[in-house]
Amino acid sequence: MTASIGRLKVDILDLETRRHTITSRTAFCNSVWSVAIEYFRLFQHGFTTPLLEPNSDRQTSVTVEERPHQLHAQIDFLRETVAHDVTDRVDHGVEALLENWKRLSLYHDDVNVELKRLEYVAVDSLQATTTVGLTITESTLQNLFPHLLDSRASDNEEKQESSLAAKLLNQRIIAHGSARFDWDPSSCRVIRLESKLDLLSPVLELLGSLEDVARVFDAALVTPEGRFTTNNFLS
Repeated sequence: MTASIGRLKVDILDLETRRHTITSRTAFCNSVWSVAIEYFRLFQHGFTTPLLEPNSDRQTSVTVEERPHQLHAQIDFLRETVAHDVTDRVDHGVEALLENWKRLSLYHDDVNVELKRLEYVAVDSLQATTTVGLTITESTLQNLFPHLLDSRASDNEEKQESSLAAKLLNQRIIAHGSARFDWDPSSCRVIRLESKLDLLSPVLELLGSLEDVARVFDAALVTPEGRFTTNNFLS
């Protein structure tokens, strides 16, 4: 009986999620403006961990399309408002879009994205201006700037890079960003979502030297414009 009640609760939650998704699709259709606003509302604090069904021992690594019963507002929203082959001019697909959010969230603490301005730059295109707050952690250094922790460097280089790592660790930065949304009115979906994040300016403010900034981003796994360069997907 207890198991049946638990299963019923899951089914009810699933139906509520599907109802919300259908309602959202109707509300957002023909309005790239509304989609952009909801996008930044849902991802204000980065990617959130999916809610798993009761009794799930573990979450396996699956694609968005393979999660039909997973309760997750961010994924459901992207399913309904973004084209399956959405592009940022380099990568393609919803999984690639989610991957960027996962990396941003897992590699930093206290992610906070604020939408500052939204304006039309063409009939079916919007430009968003944002600020993104991030705290640099050990995970940031290990996953994005491993060369700053590389003990194989020569003594002098090692001391310089260790010093840079120490200056960055636990620092809170505010980076200015932008995102462009291109809309396809026939499918009622976003077909291009290109984001940029100016990491160079806040890092320069922290270190005070262009030479040091160059050392930080030389061999880094993220560009000064906020693009992750590794192609390995997270689980």
